[in-house]
Amino acid sequence: MKRNAFLFVILLITTCTTGSLHSQRAADPDPKRYAEAMAQFAEADAKNPVPKGGIVFVGSSSIRRMDLSTLFPDLKAINRGFGGSQISDVNHYIEETVLKYEPSLTILYCGGNDLWARKPAIQVLEDFRVFCEKLFERLPNSKLIVLAARPSPRRESIFETELAFNYLVEMEAKNDERITFLRGSSDRYFDEKGNYFEDFFHEDRLHMSQAGYQIWKEILTPYLPK
Repeated sequence: MKRNAFLFVILLITTCTTGSLHSQRAADPDPKRYAEAMAQFAEADAKNPVPKGGIVFVGSSSIRRMDLSTLFPDLKAINRGFGGSQISDVNHYIEETVLKYEPSLTILYCGGNDLWARKPAIQVLEDFRVFCEKLFERLPNSKLIVLAARPSPRRESIFETELAFNYLVEMEAKNDERITFLRGSSDRYFDEKGNYFEDFFHEDRLHMSQAGYQIWKEILTPYLPK
C-alpha cells in the first residue's frame, strides 16, 4: 500500500480555499446526546472529588477505552473520554470534562470521528483552535498534548484526510510552545511496506487492541510527569 503522505497533504490543503470551506462545511452533531455521560462524570466526581492541577485525558472512544490504571499505574490522572465524540462535542462540554479540574496537563485525542462524518480537515482544525482558545483562556499556563489522528483499516477511505488534519494540527502546535503534537499516533501502525499491523487493532478493525495502546504508552511516557 503506497502512502505518499507529503503529496496527499499538499493536494488537500492547497486546494481548500476559504470559500470552499464554507460551501463544504458539515453540520455539527447534537451534543445533547452525551447528557447521560456528563451526568455520570458528575456523579463520579461527587463520590471521588478530583484535586485541581492534575492530568486529564479527554476525547473520543480511543480515550474512553484507555485503562489508565494499567497503562500508567503511577500516574494521577482522570479519563473523561466519551465514545463517538467529535471536537465540537468536546468544546461544548469542555467545562464538564476539562476546565472544572483546572488541569496542568491535558491529553487530547479527537478528530477522527469528525473526518469520518465528512467534515473537511480545515473545519476540524477550526474546532481544534476553539478548544485551545477555551483551554488557554482559562488556564494560560497549562500544557496540551495532542495525539495525531490514528488510521485504522476500517476507515481506510479517509486516510488522506487524516494526514491533512494531522499536518494542520502539527503546524498549529509549532506556533504555541504549550502544545505538543505526537505524530507517533499516526505513523506507528504500519509495517515498512505500508500495511497495517493487524494485531494493533481490535477485531472491529477500528479501535486499538492492547498492543495498539502500548504504542500510545510508549510515545506518551516521555512527556508525562515521572
